[in-house]
Amino acid sequence: MLKIANWNLERILPGQERTERIKDVISKISADIWILTETHKNVGPNHSNSVISSESLEGECWSTIWSPYPITPLIDFVSDQERCSAAKVIHPKYGDLIIYATVLPWVGSTWRGQPWKEGIAFISALETYKNDWKKLQLAYPDAIHIVAGDFNQSLIDWHYYGSNLIRLKLEEAMKECNMTIITAGENDPVARDSKPHACIDHICVSNSKIEQIYSTKRWSNEAQPDKTLSDHFGVIVKIECKT
Repeated sequence: MLKIANWNLERILPGQERTERIKDVISKISADIWILTETHKNVGPNHSNSVISSESLEGECWSTIWSPYPITPLIDFVSDQERCSAAKVIHPKYGDLIIYATVLPWVGSTWRGQPWKEGIAFISALETYKNDWKKLQLAYPDAIHIVAGDFNQSLIDWHYYGSNLIRLKLEEAMKECNMTIITAGENDPVARDSKPHACIDHICVSNSKIEQIYSTKRWSNEAQPDKTLSDHFGVIVKIECKT
């Protein structure tokens, strides 16, 4: 099965006290793909031999992609190289995996000068990233496509974070790109196991490639995130894909 992990590290830096504890947590979670956000290019799983980072300032990155398998950057498909990363991973069982990691605008933030009012910043960024996903799908039609990161929007029956409007736009974008949000609804491991919290860090996979969703889990295994590590839960999904 394919294991994909996603975690926002709340602007981690190598010298911080929590860094080694975060590295220890990551080392105990076996994943084929790691997407880390609000991170640092030197913080990741020890077993991985490759990483692709978004543009960084003194090593800080909005997003990174890690894998123990061969990885190639796809920078030409990334319209926002500050926030987003894209890569091709060659998996020994599933072949080409096309990964796109991102952080979408959060409530109250701007994006490229676009205001937050009425979700304009979020919707503008989403439209730009959606076009990147479509270009990747055209370039790699037979690959398994994965979009993941901090979406800053919950996708459950009650309000947790974001708005109804941007939720609708996000769901429409994923439908248009023929992708399933694995961590939404009843499969949201945070909402299921740590209510009233919910996922805002999501993992999406090509509809046509999903054969079975085995599990969705979150860490830490508590009622709320371990804020000595990060203010976000980490999430991991295990799925079987068509080859």
